[in-house]
Amino acid sequence: MEYETSKLKTNVSVSISQLTRSDSGLYRCGLGRPLSAASYTDFRIRVVDALQDGNSGLAKAQILIYTGTEGEDIRVTCPFPSSGSTKVFCKNDCKEKDLLIETSNVTAQSGRYRIKYEELHPGADVSVSISQLTKSDSGWYSCGLNGSTMSYGHFRITVVDALLTGNPPEVKIFHKTSGDNVVVACNFSVYGDNRLYFCKERCEDKDILVETSDLSAQRDRYSIEYVGRSPSEVFVYVTISQLTRSDSGLYRCGLERPFSPDHYHEFRINVTDGSVLLYVVITVVITVVLSGLVLTIVCIQRKCKPDGLNTGGNSDGINMEDVPDYENCSPDSTFNDSTYQSLDPVSRDQDQTYSTLS
Repeated sequence: MEYETSKLKTNVSVSISQLTRSDSGLYRCGLGRPLSAASYTDFRIRVVDALQDGNSGLAKAQILIYTGTEGEDIRVTCPFPSSGSTKVFCKNDCKEKDLLIETSNVTAQSGRYRIKYEELHPGADVSVSISQLTKSDSGWYSCGLNGSTMSYGHFRITVVDALLTGNPPEVKIFHKTSGDNVVVACNFSVYGDNRLYFCKERCEDKDILVETSDLSAQRDRYSIEYVGRSPSEVFVYVTISQLTRSDSGLYRCGLERPFSPDHYHEFRINVTDGSVLLYVVITVVITVVLSGLVLTIVCIQRKCKPDGLNTGGNSDGINMEDVPDYENCSPDSTFNDSTYQSLDPVSRDQDQTYSTLS
């Protein structure tokens, strides 16, 4: 470590010799001024076996960290000092299995991954994007451009269930099933020397899940990580893996800082048993199927029910099918075999069966 000071500024230079992969991680260099927002600087080193251009390590690269929520799209632009021909979008160590897109065209797409090239004169931008983010998309990425040599821009994407910002009046609620993981990013406006904490319910001593003054910590299924993107933007990532029903409850992620208006965020998790949910779904399906079957049977019975006028009998036991059809006859009709006689009031037939209705 080297320390250099002047009237206008102070520089602290740090170095690591003979890098190994175990040196990958988040680092901090600073001065002993705990209440100063500019008392330290965070940076990340990622060491790989080799890059495609033969240079080892990423210690000299600027690492950017992006946060996205599940289901949304994310886009990252990598600036380059000069133009090039071949464009690359890859993950992890950019080996063959990690190659997402490689093209000499201005734009290209492969599934959910897309790349776009734009010349700026001088320089060029390579923009890469991922649509419909999932938790498995979290990780390290690189966008590359082959000019005189192959150059890369490196960044990290963290996919979360939600990004909590400001001071929302309502507590965010997550509905999960047993065995799921939950990742929440808590955003804060300033940073300094802070204690990170992740707790449940009232956040008393017994409710503290994990806390640290370091950049990250893990305790059993709970983890917390601090990422300072700028003096005015900080992310605290909290994670619970392998959720169980007993994990249901109110949670808080925060920074212990004096005079901070937004030193924590709260959210609630409701965890249900996957087997119970499956049972409910099956029950609903069976109920719907049986209801439809009963309605079908009722409709069939109504459609096939015999016509009472064709098959029913009257009170005298006469089958209506055997009764012939008759036409109306006038009073002067001479049809002698008629069963019914005229009800004409002028009729003088004393033997008529029916009398005139007044």
